[in-house]
Amino acid sequence: MRSEDLAVAPGGGGLRRLHVLSPVFFAAGHVRRLWPLALLVLARRQLWLIVAAVVVLLAVTTLEWLRRTYVLEAAALRVEEGVLARKLRVVPFDRIQQVDLVRKPLHRVLGVATLRVETAGGGRSAEVDLDVVSLGEAQALRSSLLRAKAGAAEAGGEEAEAAAAAPPERALLRLSVGQVMLAGITGTRAAAVLAVLGPLSQLSDWSPSLSDWLLRRFNPEAVAPTTPAAVVAVAVLAAAVWLGLAAASSVVTDFGFTLARVGGDLVVRRGLLERREAVLPIARLQVVRVEESLLRRALGLASIRIQSAGRAGGADQTASRLAIPILPRSEVNRVLGELLPGAAPIPRLLAPPPVARRRAVRRSLVGAAPLIVAAAVVLWALSRPTAPAALLGVPLAVLGGLAAYRSLGHARRDGFLYARRGVPIRVTTVVPVAKAQSGSVRSSLFQRRVGLATLHVDVAGGGPTPRVLDEAEENAEELLQVVLGRSPGPRFSGG
Repeated sequence: MRSEDLAVAPGGGGLRRLHVLSPVFFAAGHVRRLWPLALLVLARRQLWLIVAAVVVLLAVTTLEWLRRTYVLEAAALRVEEGVLARKLRVVPFDRIQQVDLVRKPLHRVLGVATLRVETAGGGRSAEVDLDVVSLGEAQALRSSLLRAKAGAAEAGGEEAEAAAAAPPERALLRLSVGQVMLAGITGTRAAAVLAVLGPLSQLSDWSPSLSDWLLRRFNPEAVAPTTPAAVVAVAVLAAAVWLGLAAASSVVTDFGFTLARVGGDLVVRRGLLERREAVLPIARLQVVRVEESLLRRALGLASIRIQSAGRAGGADQTASRLAIPILPRSEVNRVLGELLPGAAPIPRLLAPPPVARRRAVRRSLVGAAPLIVAAAVVLWALSRPTAPAALLGVPLAVLGGLAAYRSLGHARRDGFLYARRGVPIRVTTVVPVAKAQSGSVRSSLFQRRVGLATLHVDVAGGGPTPRVLDEAEENAEELLQVVLGRSPGPRFSGG
């Protein structure tokens, strides 16, 4: 099948099958799922048994390949599969949320790809994976699906014809290898690496035989640092290994990161070993979050996460795939303007009332109290005169509460609601008011005592609910009316 044949209007072709190499990938999937049985077969070390298992597996997967077909109908993608039990999936073009290309190392060697089609609010069962098709067919089929989706959304006639024209691609952001490595070092990957290295350091405790093997070959006293300079060198080496692993992990995931725009769609390409290419209609973006950790704020860096109207359940996988791992703070408004036209620049935010400052400090003290008490108990057990040092946590908790208050803020402008919160990671949330599904104003017993409330904005897709925290109750109710579209609100409201 030629790629040009797939570029025709949907509904113009007959039944299609996956690539002839698909049975190999099906077999690999079965082996992963049935790995205990596969290990048992290999452990028997009987050639005839191994050959029989391979023949049976290839026969089953070949039958699966023959029984799996797909076709582009007039208004939907239709997929039938199953050997004993048949399953039919029909995905209307106007329900398509995202079309991705996934290429793992073996895919890239063999010149094939997995085409993944996700629907808006369809749940996990509505996802279609065409694994595998040739790379040219996957690209052409993705273009056909996106054009069909655009045509289904139009009124018809000349508008649909214009939507079918393939617009040029415009690059919005490219990250160098150095920037990708910096994203791993300054982001959450560094903490994840520590979480992995910690348990690995206890391998000798879990396996005494491993510990004995190491002791027979290495003398710990001979390699232990004996001078301050040696201790510093070991610490520097350990830090280099830690940060190097974090940087390497980021390179594997985000190598060659490119954010581009093709007409009304966003295209993200990333990955070193497994190359991923995701396409998402801009019209389905629900929320954009600008995240800045303390370290990244000091370096003038930020990251952006996108929440879209994806699946109804599960994690916000679309957002994670379309997240921008790192970019200069000066580029945030430019990229935000591409994602949500009219939302940039982010305005100055209105601070909550002063009474919220006292609440933030009180909340910080309550949260730190167990740690302060635990530190005092430990210090008392070690050396009673040092126990009062635990009280140093009180001013630190107060400073943390003041920092939490300073991070709070909100604004509304030209149909957008902006909200900010967080200290270790400050998150500025941008919500198009037109995308809000519903809203609510909630206040706890302690908030009601001081006239405060929190606005919650419900949007489609998974992910955290946008909130305006500890605002004056009357202001929160006014913002709720704006979110619900009952009041146009002022053109700009911000401090």
